[in-house]
Amino acid sequence: MARVPADSPPICLVIAYHEEGENLLRSLGSVTLEPGDSIVVVDDGSTRLPARDLCPDAVAGVPVTLVELAENQGVAAAARIGVASAPDDARYIARLDCRDVCRADRFRLQRAYLDAHPRCGIVGSSVDFRALDGEHLYTHRQPETDAEIRRLMRVNCAFTQPSVMFRRTAYDAVGGYSESYPYAEDYALFRALMTVSDGYNLQEPLVVCSTMDGGISQRHRRRQLLTRAKVILTHWDWHPGSAYGLLRAVAQLATSRNFTSRIKRAVPVLAGRR
Repeated sequence: MARVPADSPPICLVIAYHEEGENLLRSLGSVTLEPGDSIVVVDDGSTRLPARDLCPDAVAGVPVTLVELAENQGVAAAARIGVASAPDDARYIARLDCRDVCRADRFRLQRAYLDAHPRCGIVGSSVDFRALDGEHLYTHRQPETDAEIRRLMRVNCAFTQPSVMFRRTAYDAVGGYSESYPYAEDYALFRALMTVSDGYNLQEPLVVCSTMDGGISQRHRRRQLLTRAKVILTHWDWHPGSAYGLLRAVAQLATSRNFTSRIKRAVPVLAGRR
């Protein structure tokens, strides 16, 4: 494996945790970082399965900081607090969800891309989705280039959250995670990052995401779609793509997410580039 250049900025991996138990260890066990990097786990008010009962002090020599919130504040608040808790020298921030696992070279490849492309403020990757029993469901390939990403961002999020790494300077420039966009906080942040920097998606699947019916996007889908429309309106540019994105979000309010998931499983090609 290639060595990380001595002048490459440190990475801080931020994980929001809530009642996930052993899933946290599964995710941490997949993480391969370098000396000087760090991990922050934010326990968002867990009471049944507090992270303190299982969170290690380090993963393969990389220190883990546990931040415990007294009560559940939501994903956006937990992520914002996690980034704020990153060491001052951590100039790259990576995200990962409990339950999800990384390919061993994920952070090396994303770090190398940001090092080589100073105009790029956020880099993601393709993602494999699997059922809780481990069955592969489909591979989701987000658009690769900055131009392709910008086209899709008028309609929907062009990054898969557990796969992203972004520059802290870009994050700070747009004000970070906002609680004004519940259930679409990632789309809102990534759309904002694209106003101050370029974006890119590596096409290799570098993360495996576990999914199940009844997840947060399923239970709160209507609120998520309404908030997506709010993000589109916030960045409204009178482009036909923005109009399409707004109409699409409204139309999806009448469509079952379970129906969409069944289509993706039955016809894998539909799970690729949108």
